[in-house]
Amino acid sequence: MNSQPDSSTTSTSFTVRPSDLGAILVDQLHLQATGFSPFAEALADYVPGSGTMNDTAGQLANEAVFAAVAGILARPDLRLELLVGGGMVPLGSVRVYASKPAGDILVAIAPSDGEWAIRLFDTPRLCAEWLVHQMGTNTGEGEPNLLAPPCTLSTLVAAFHTIDMFRRSAYQDMLAYQRTTDPTITPEEFRVSAVAAIHSQDIRWLLPSLLVLNPSLAENIGTMGSDGLEQVVKRGFLIGTKRAGGTDTVLLFGETGMRMGSEFLRSWVSSCGYSLDVVGPDGPRTLQRGYIASTALANHWCRFDTKDGVLQVNHQPLSLEQYGQKMGDLLLSGTVVERQADAAGVAVKSKQAAPAHPVSQEKTVPKDAAPTKTPKFCPGCGAPVKPGAKFCASCGRPL
Repeated sequence: MNSQPDSSTTSTSFTVRPSDLGAILVDQLHLQATGFSPFAEALADYVPGSGTMNDTAGQLANEAVFAAVAGILARPDLRLELLVGGGMVPLGSVRVYASKPAGDILVAIAPSDGEWAIRLFDTPRLCAEWLVHQMGTNTGEGEPNLLAPPCTLSTLVAAFHTIDMFRRSAYQDMLAYQRTTDPTITPEEFRVSAVAAIHSQDIRWLLPSLLVLNPSLAENIGTMGSDGLEQVVKRGFLIGTKRAGGTDTVLLFGETGMRMGSEFLRSWVSSCGYSLDVVGPDGPRTLQRGYIASTALANHWCRFDTKDGVLQVNHQPLSLEQYGQKMGDLLLSGTVVERQADAAGVAVKSKQAAPAHPVSQEKTVPKDAAPTKTPKFCPGCGAPVKPGAKFCASCGRPL
């Protein structure tokens, strides 16, 4: 167990053994963990006073910085949970926590059986920068959105399975020392293999990784529409045709399917599913959830929203810089949402107490005031923004 400065993020990092948590947190720091805390499960069966405080544990418990970090982790009100895996990367997790009394400070924790890695960040942007460099790929801008919104969950499932089928066909050809020209599959074979992939939970494949890294999607699978195959045909992932001399419909890979299939075949690094949750007066609630798959060409960001009872997917291929901006915006939105609600409550009270006839004041701007700087990327959809633009050309959001 130790603590050390992290020059790459201008933050401090710690490593803690799970077996020492009871002695440090309960016996030495006298902390009580809430059910939202990452310590809750580790301390569930701990009997106060039963642990052994070794020298390194005692030294860490007496560090003021670690005491502050432990206080945040014991009673957090915000959590960004990221399940990481996919391709050849095994399943793992990183969680980021915040607490209103601690201000903008964020704490990231990567639990494991042997040691827990803990990092302290002074701002959400610094934390986001560290996260994307751990999970993303250093790609540039310019990749077209081949799965442009609006998109339903059934469409995403069918698109991901098409990519997996392209990869599978390529692997089978390599094993057989051959190259199949225009491989085909029937619609029924496509549906049956998609169901088998979902049940496999094998994160080496894109579709199962989507569902394993986003466990909350399981509740939507049962109500998923049946239009996925139809939609991916319309979007060019697959092409419906007839067998030579026959009447049965078969499916070929379309241009979009071959392009994204080749991308993931050659350069899929890993993926992560995320969920941003906050604790309010009525308990925890989810602010946003999504899935990111990183390849050599793009960091494919998928945000999940529910509209009129139907889950919608917003997909965007991002550069590493855009990915960092997006993750930073996500963390910022989470750290301020409850504080904005509190401030709104105060504003309402102040407005009710205001005089009946307030004095009107004109808003003036100094002539020499600096012009408002246009953001490089849209905070809503992540698309590049032209200098001086007042609206995003992609989603129409005011800038």
